[in-house]
Amino acid sequence: MNKKILMLSVILALSVSVIVGCSKGTVQEETEASLNTMQSEVTGKVEEIKDFMLIITDDDNVSYSFTFEEKPEGLDKIAVGDRVLVTYTGTLSEVDPFTGKFTVRALSSGCSDHSEENSSDKKQNGDLRSSGITDPYVNPEVKFSNLTSYEDQSELGKDLVKAGIKESYIKDYINYVNVYNETAPESVLDGWNTLDKVNYDPYEINDVWVQKYPDFVGVCCRMAAFTLLRDDILINNTDFQKPSMNALTFDNYSFEMMPTKYMTDENLKAFENFYAPIPTSTSTDKEVQKKVLEQALKERGIEFNNSNLKFIGMVGHDTVDESNPFLFIEHAGVIYEKNGSVYLLEKLAFQEPYQWIEFPSEEEIIKYFESKYNLDSTGRIAEPIYMINDKLF
Repeated sequence: MNKKILMLSVILALSVSVIVGCSKGTVQEETEASLNTMQSEVTGKVEEIKDFMLIITDDDNVSYSFTFEEKPEGLDKIAVGDRVLVTYTGTLSEVDPFTGKFTVRALSSGCSDHSEENSSDKKQNGDLRSSGITDPYVNPEVKFSNLTSYEDQSELGKDLVKAGIKESYIKDYINYVNVYNETAPESVLDGWNTLDKVNYDPYEINDVWVQKYPDFVGVCCRMAAFTLLRDDILINNTDFQKPSMNALTFDNYSFEMMPTKYMTDENLKAFENFYAPIPTSTSTDKEVQKKVLEQALKERGIEFNNSNLKFIGMVGHDTVDESNPFLFIEHAGVIYEKNGSVYLLEKLAFQEPYQWIEFPSEEEIIKYFESKYNLDSTGRIAEPIYMINDKLF
């Protein structure tokens, strides 16, 4: 959002609050009071979180600012890049200041942008953070690193070289690991830890992040995975049906605004073609959706050339707009085997940490993903599909 317009909105909002406070008993006030009892909803992605304002961009790429004096319910559980549902009273406008009240709820994390509404079953699973590790997955043998030390980064780099990844790509990846770790030190842990030690605070991280990078939202899971596999994921046919590309708005904006750019125009076009949403039906049958995904991979001529460093993804079913349902890779990472273990390398969300996790098997990684993303309680979407290269689960 244009910063001048944003500042004007804030000034107007403050001016309106003063005027309303000084005049009583007018017809206009009675009309506004009536309007302010009506409850409405809007879904969109979080663009910015301030001490006094929440800014979201809806599915039509329209930005709205919600100003507040007291922190609204749910604000401490969302982060920039999250897909959210805002429930509000009052009148919402692109240009006029917002003077009502609102609550906000995360529908999916910044990397899992398009999960179905009501997908977080908080009653059963406790306080499910916008992303990160949730309580249902428990395996005391599984440990992870936030890649804070030179030793861990060096070991990972050697593993990736053995897997056939160019050293320049590894440097690009590690550079942004350090950009994150140096910017949000309170969000990361030193050394190797068990998953129960994770306690990322998206609201706190955002406050630190935007002070240093007001225009760069960070790197998400899809971007991180493609950084390493940009030569190994081939899209041989680009002439295929594409629905709205709004799902990749934040990804593309982040590539544009990142401090050190490393993706070529050809890389970026391949990125869009690989992650482009897949038109589908509203069927909640997972097997039906798997067939749609299989067909889309064939139609796009997608090949995974690296069997040592594999792509892993969680494909979600989006039916928020029932006239335009689609499948979308909501979370992504890379995996490889070493010494009898399977390592997952993932970026949790735009403003949440990198994690390098050691699992006993690929099946255990799928369990980990299921605990984080298979949370729908509405019955209106199919269960997530998991893919390891072109193998679907």
